[in-house]
Amino acid sequence: MHCRAYFLLERDIQELKENNFKGITAFPVSEDLMEWGADIEGLQNTFWHGLFFQLTIKFTSQYNFVPPVVKFITIPFHPNVDQNTGRVCIDFLDDPEKWNTNYTLSSILLTLQVMLSNPVLENPVNLEAARMLIKDESLYKQIVLRLFSQPIQLRENSLEFPKDPDKLTRYAAAVAGLARESRRLSKANYPTERNQLCPTPIENFADTQTEMDSVMKTGRTNERWKSVALPDGGNESESWEEEVEDLVTWTNTLNTNILED
Repeated sequence: MHCRAYFLLERDIQELKENNFKGITAFPVSEDLMEWGADIEGLQNTFWHGLFFQLTIKFTSQYNFVPPVVKFITIPFHPNVDQNTGRVCIDFLDDPEKWNTNYTLSSILLTLQVMLSNPVLENPVNLEAARMLIKDESLYKQIVLRLFSQPIQLRENSLEFPKDPDKLTRYAAAVAGLARESRRLSKANYPTERNQLCPTPIENFADTQTEMDSVMKTGRTNERWKSVALPDGGNESESWEEEVEDLVTWTNTLNTNILED
């Protein structure tokens, strides 16, 4: 006998088919409908448009009394996505008390699409991405696009790095600067653990269908991150020798077994 969650997810499937949301594809990968895969494209009129990211969504028999577990398989360099695990930082997914039984799979996916294209920098889970976005939006865009061409993938709970040596070098060059930034944050004793939750990209989601419709048409929400101040990471000037040293150190820590076919 199927559980309540199964019938609710059947309803969610029908809702997705009827709406056919642009840039969103979702499909069950288990017979009991408890595990899903999804592809999300960034909103139009943002540089994320044309970039597709894969996710996994895992429900339990308690759905929809509790939220599902959502993770990016193709991990974007994004303030609201954990760079190590792919876990999404949205309050109603992390805190059952903020979850609403009115939420459906469609509303989750739409919120993720808005979050992807319009980062929220209140309590970011990826501080490196947040700092870069605030200080140099153009550079942030370049890094996102560069890493998208050779994305970090999650496989069996471990990170999979690019296997081509030349691409690996280019990837390492991009990440080297991020490693320095992370070290500065550690020296500043800024907490990197998520003690507070990232708010929903659109506040009071269940009551803002009009605003969501506007977002879907224009591809933009209020860019609140432009006025957010993050802790100072210290002196930004470093020599090229230090950058090369960082790059070499980072590449030496890679597990060569992961890079082999």
